[in-house]
Amino acid sequence: MMQRNLLLSLLLIVLLSCHTDRREKQKAEIKPDTAAVVKSNQSPESNSERGKIIMELNKFSDAIAKEDKTVFLSFFDFPLADSTVNFFEVDSIFDAERGVNNGAITKKMFANSFKTIYEKTDMIELNYLFNHLNTNDLEKKDRISFEHKVKDEGCYHLYSIQIKNNEINISYGTNSNDDYRKAHPDEEEICDEYAQMWTFKFEDHKMKFLKHRIAG
Repeated sequence: MMQRNLLLSLLLIVLLSCHTDRREKQKAEIKPDTAAVVKSNQSPESNSERGKIIMELNKFSDAIAKEDKTVFLSFFDFPLADSTVNFFEVDSIFDAERGVNNGAITKKMFANSFKTIYEKTDMIELNYLFNHLNTNDLEKKDRISFEHKVKDEGCYHLYSIQIKNNEINISYGTNSNDDYRKAHPDEEEICDEYAQMWTFKFEDHKMKFLKHRIAG
């Protein structure tokens, strides 16, 4: 009788041990729900107009970072009037078609020369802009900005996003570093100053291109 009870006890221990092992294995295999994680420069779903603008800006930012021309061009209504953009002498094919179209720019032209336009308009600076600015701050502010200064460099970079009424201005550029200028009074030109601005309108829950400008 005692031997039988001992065997039953040992069997119960083994069964409990197996059940615990299975539970621990299942627990280890459960993966976190990454879809619920919101990145620092992303906003959750929002019903407010400002929240929807932020979502569009994040979509635009992602397209810039990935150089995804399909998504990038979805923010434009083609053809573009010659007066809305500030880039010239893109490449021989683009320039020839532009002449034939009386300055108008088609989606095909933009797509085929996207890489060159990306480089000529310093769109890489748009990527840096979104790395330095948290678009979620626009929930409570109409303008966010950042000055990126590097010690012992004559130029510093400026980045800003401003929302006014239904217009969104995204700008980037360079300016002279006064501290560097004071430390190097013998240097005449220390910075090739310029500024670029991309203006969009928010309409029908979408961010749409209005114009691109360059100064400097």
